[in-house]
Amino acid sequence: MYHLACVNCGATYPADEIIYNCKKCGHLLAVRYSLDSISIKRETWDSRPLSVWRYKELLPVTIPPVTLQEGGTPLYHLERLGKEMGLKHLYAKHEGMNPSGSFKDRGMTVGVSM
Repeated sequence: MYHLACVNCGATYPADEIIYNCKKCGHLLAVRYSLDSISIKRETWDSRPLSVWRYKELLPVTIPPVTLQEGGTPLYHLERLGKEMGLKHLYAKHEGMNPSGSFKDRGMTVGVSM
């Protein structure tokens, strides 16, 4: 379903290999997905609660998640500020609604679930 790939030279590594940097050039690695191998309907995602785990099939996790329902925080339309800045569509994400009040909760739930 996914593998690791170097953002610089393109070298690939298995997803289950514990590696943080490319062995060939030392650059960072990114998770690359084979989206064709994911067989899920959009309706399934739409029916789930808003959280990081709504799209669990797209995350590199194979065990049940450790979660406090991170994510799903509200977006606020900042009409007045947007108007002052000449922007019709300006929004702010209220990450303070996460369990610890930080955007970092999103990454941590995935990190501790790996």
